[in-house]
Amino acid sequence: MLTERTMWGVIPDGFRKITDGRGSRLVVREDRAGEIDFTICRDDRVGAPDYRYQGRSPLEAIRLRDGDTALVRRYRHGGLLRSLTRGCFCSWPPRPFRELAITEELRRRGLPTVEVYAACVRCVGGPFYRGCLVTRELRGSKDLWAALQEDLAGRGALRSVLKATAETLRAMHREGVYHSDLNLKNILVRFRPDGVDGYVIDFDKARLFLGRLPPPLAQKNLDRLRRSALKLDPERRYLSADSWHEFVEFYHGAGA
Repeated sequence: MLTERTMWGVIPDGFRKITDGRGSRLVVREDRAGEIDFTICRDDRVGAPDYRYQGRSPLEAIRLRDGDTALVRRYRHGGLLRSLTRGCFCSWPPRPFRELAITEELRRRGLPTVEVYAACVRCVGGPFYRGCLVTRELRGSKDLWAALQEDLAGRGALRSVLKATAETLRAMHREGVYHSDLNLKNILVRFRPDGVDGYVIDFDKARLFLGRLPPPLAQKNLDRLRRSALKLDPERRYLSADSWHEFVEFYHGAGA
């Protein structure tokens, strides 16, 4: 039998827990409770796909009353499970609530990531649910893969991007975070007039350790990122071997 703690997990301060009486649960930030509700969980909800941010499917964009944009990411399985489960999960506490809690804790520690507005799970029978996470759009940002395809070397920006993202990953590992799905699409970069900022997102399957992440796990994380780069860019047109080497040097604090 599911307990209250199992159904919700650990909910950070500043968020409200809401149920609809039919097994669906919503965790929403207090200042957004008046405009984010259970309709975000509905499969027939009308939302504009935002193809600038795309994981296993495009995120949906919702314009809020104050002009901000919220992005809705629906949880999907990868690989063979995607066609078998059709987006249904049975892990408890629910994955959206767990990701909300981890992301907020990392924000509290100062790690550059996105703001979470809400997380929702909708019961689809027994222990199974569908879920989504709602975050604030990081205006002016793009994922690292999209940025690398914009001729950064020709613009003289590649080194700045590599440095910013490497330093962000080093900070993440310093906080004891192992990102189980680290790839070029869940690292964001945002260009400023005087530099570049790097952000890490999608902590769905992240693991937190006490203290600094053990070096073997940190290296495993970097290896996973490299495999992601090779899968997306097998000819190494956008992230060459030399650029990867420079990235690793930045990660270790060299080349600054």
